[in-house]
Amino acid sequence: MDNLCLSKTLDFIARYYDSCKVGYVGHEGYRKSTDLAKFCKCIDELVALGYIEPQHTTFLDLGCADGRVNVLMSYFVKSSVGIEIDPEILAEYRQRKKELTLELQRENLLQPPDNISLFKGNSLKTDTYDLIENSIGVRFERIDLFYTYITLHDLFAAKIAEEGKQKALYLVYGFNRILPRYQGLEILIPDVASQGIVSLYGKGES
Repeated sequence: MDNLCLSKTLDFIARYYDSCKVGYVGHEGYRKSTDLAKFCKCIDELVALGYIEPQHTTFLDLGCADGRVNVLMSYFVKSSVGIEIDPEILAEYRQRKKELTLELQRENLLQPPDNISLFKGNSLKTDTYDLIENSIGVRFERIDLFYTYITLHDLFAAKIAEEGKQKALYLVYGFNRILPRYQGLEILIPDVASQGIVSLYGKGES
């Protein structure tokens, strides 16, 4: 994959989705959106440090909304999986991705890989992961990298610490300066790529 073309593609995707950063009150409350321009820099650092292995890492967004992070991550991972509890928010994914795909074509940029799978469900419930496993063969305990935008971050951390595989990674967006501590997880990078917005945790070997 041409690095310059990839960089231009990611910049384009970030601008496209960041222009859609409008607050929305859905069934589950107020939604905010990941700043993809900053997030791109975080991903670059995680790839450079070996925390993300292109074409090998399995990624899960625990509250994927319209799938924008999944689209971005699809260029770097083997599987880009997302879970969203609100069907109205999740329904935005297909139309926005369709529009993005057409714009990428017009700009002669790279299309998102065919490795994105989004599911309606509760990220804390076993039946959601049964659905994912039955649909695409991905089990919770085989996921390499988890992601959340603060919401339910402590509950997700507890689930990863208890059920995640050894060395599973947990990327949390939205903290700055004062970081939470999670039992069973350690802080690996308090401020990924010096963006003041993303922290990386890891599950140690038991």
